[in-house]
Amino acid sequence: MQPLSLPTTPGRPATVGRPAPDSPLYIAPRQGEFLCDVNVLFDEHGHVCYEDERPDDRDVDNILWERWGGVASGPVAMAHHHPVRQREVMDAALKCAVCKGEPDRDDRGVLWLLHVDDNTRSTLTFPTDITTATPSVCAKDAVRALEACQVLQRGFIAVRVREAEIVGVRGTVYSPSASPLLDQDVRLDDDRIHRVVARQLLRQLRNAELDETTLSTAGLPTRTGTGTCSVDVPGPVWG
Repeated sequence: MQPLSLPTTPGRPATVGRPAPDSPLYIAPRQGEFLCDVNVLFDEHGHVCYEDERPDDRDVDNILWERWGGVASGPVAMAHHHPVRQREVMDAALKCAVCKGEPDRDDRGVLWLLHVDDNTRSTLTFPTDITTATPSVCAKDAVRALEACQVLQRGFIAVRVREAEIVGVRGTVYSPSASPLLDQDVRLDDDRIHRVVARQLLRQLRNAELDETTLSTAGLPTRTGTGTCSVDVPGPVWG
């Protein structure tokens, strides 16, 4: 196996924890959790692998994922996702990012709450396709998330979606001859999928419609926009 240009050193063993039931965001890491420091290599096929790889390091599509350890205790890191829990609520049956329960559904589809900055919001038109690493949410916890998350407080939209296809991952793309590229969105049909260490699952929200009623009934403002641009917001939590 061929080492990468910037290999890391082995770290502490992984122990996947679960947050306390009253956590303000199920998918957020806690202070007691950490990204494991492991050696990343290239195998004979040019695919990334871990020096001490385990069966649960890869998903059903054979994509390599970040390995995390520690215990889910202490304050919540609201600006990040824990890879295991993010994938847990985004893969297969959709779950709420905050409570891991059922997301809110009505005849318009499933509820999503997304961070959008002022520049992007001013160019929005609906319906539109949105690529996001943000899981869906229930109506009650959408309010909780807005109260707790400073990223969302800087700008958000609520949308409804009937179709949300898994299209790829976000993570670090490695090269045998160059430095790793962080925070790359890699589609499942992209050749780089064999060179990425993933940390977030991506879904394509098809024909998303703006929801201006769900949060307004809870006494919270919704955000609107005009224009002709689709959204692709790579923010740390809600993008």
